[in-house]
This record gives sequence, C-alpha cells and structure tokens, in this order.
Amino acid sequence: MNTTMTMQADSYPMGLRYLIILGTLGAFATGIPAVFLPTLVVALTGLSAEAIPAMQQAGAITIGFGVGGVFCLRAANWNEVRITVIASLASFALTTVGAFYYVVLQGVATPGLILILVVAVVMTLGYGYYVWHYAQRGEVM
Repeated sequence: MNTTMTMQADSYPMGLRYLIILGTLGAFATGIPAVFLPTLVVALTGLSAEAIPAMQQAGAITIGFGVGGVFCLRAANWNEVRITVIASLASFALTTVGAFYYVVLQGVATPGLILILVVAVVMTLGYGYYVWHYAQRGEVM
C-alpha cells in the first residue's frame, strides 16, 4: 500500500526540483523567442540569419523539453523524472560543447552565447550530480 508517508520518503530532492524549474523556465525563455522571434535571437547571439530555420526547429525542441519539465514538476519520485533528467543532462552537456565551440574556439563572444555557455555548464553540473547520486544507489537505469 502506497501511503502519503511512503511517497514523501521516496520523493526526489528539492535541489533537483529547483534545477527542473530553472531548466523549464529557461527552455520556454529560449525556445519561444527562437521559434517566434528568430531575428532577435540572431541579434543577441551574433549567429547568421541563414541559421533561422534550424534555430526555429531547435527552439521547438526546446519548448518540448519545457513541457517535459512541467510534467516532471508534477512527478512524485525519481522513477518518474529520471528519463527526462538524463535527457536534459545530455542536452545541456551538448549545449555546453556547442557554446564552448562558438565562444572560446571561434571567438563569437556575444552576451547571448556567453549566457548560454554559463547556464549550460551550471545545468550540466547540476543534472550530472543528481544522475551520479542516483547511479551510486543503483537507480539510474
């Protein structure tokens, strides 16, 4: 029998919940402009206007991650959020690589790309910590 007490004991940590909130807000804050205001994103990032179609597709995917984050906020325990957390870790890790490439290796150090790099590093470390924490307990897969 699954009681309220049991569900409370199995709930995932508040720190992870805060990461999900931050990731969800960030997904909507970046995805919506990429889809509906791509010229603004081009101006902030210094990317080429030729990248707008790909940017809009990436924005749509990002909005989808935001929707997934909303569902994670309704979840009660790790088993209900783990797949989204692992996918978010992979997404933010790859975003870190991409932003590092543009900001550091290509020298496109615009405020928008620097912000993306900083947020991606923080989110990668945060999600990585929780995936590692649950992996140590044998609960990742």
